[in-house]
Amino acid sequence: MIGRLITLEGIDGSGKSTALPHIARRIAERQPKRKIVLTAEPTSGEVGRILRKGLKEASGDEQASPAMRMNELFLFMADHAEHLDRIVLPSLKDGAMVLSDRYADSTAAYQGVTLQGILPHPVFWIQEVFRPWNAVPDMTLLFLLDPERALKRLGSRPGKEKFERLEFLISVEENFRTIALAEPERFVLIDAAQDEETVARDAARAVLDLLAR
Repeated sequence: MIGRLITLEGIDGSGKSTALPHIARRIAERQPKRKIVLTAEPTSGEVGRILRKGLKEASGDEQASPAMRMNELFLFMADHAEHLDRIVLPSLKDGAMVLSDRYADSTAAYQGVTLQGILPHPVFWIQEVFRPWNAVPDMTLLFLLDPERALKRLGSRPGKEKFERLEFLISVEENFRTIALAEPERFVLIDAAQDEETVARDAARAVLDLLAR
């Protein structure tokens, strides 16, 4: 089988992580012989653990210096490079279906907000740094949800990450939409305001349509 890379993107609270196992189950039912690899960014590796620890901070980025913000960007990129080397590329070579909860587009969308005013056109700048060495997904499912509604969902879970602020998430959502608009052949827009079962069904259907081509 040909390896396939499917990424799930969207703001915090949009339901990506919830939908991921449902999508995997539906694919396994249709293609029981296919190996399915579930993964995520930040990863469970050393750099990923540093990032996850930092994301648990409740404070925002408004006090961070430009150097600290750039350092965070490069940590995300280093974690992505390790993700490619350890999981994504070997799995694709093995013919697996790789389903990743967040990928390079999240780095561009989120850090594109964090680095506004520090880098010229930060989303484009980040994408250009990724371009020579990144593995481009076969399909990206973009879970779209009103940021206010997403924050209400997040209010029911323990802990808080520093990106979980309304104005910040509004800007991230705009970045995701801009990225998707530039690559309509790769992105599938998922209405994440629907119930969990419907969201998973729509997402899985899009992936199965890709496999049928």
